[in-house]
Amino acid sequence: MTVTIDWSDLTKDEQTALKRLNRGPYPELSKDMAERLIALGLAQERPAGVGINRQGRELVINALLDPSHT
Repeated sequence: MTVTIDWSDLTKDEQTALKRLNRGPYPELSKDMAERLIALGLAQERPAGVGINRQGRELVINALLDPSHT
């Protein structure tokens, strides 16, 4: 079962972390936030650390393209 997350479902901190992950490695990402984004299905563990996944990237891109989300 896949749960659909909307940009407005995320807290401001989650939105900021996801946007930052979208730009590349984010070593300052807290363990709690990383676990939260992974639990939401928006990020995943990688050999170099936590990174954004396809669903997370699509969510960020759609939010950036839709002025009602800013």
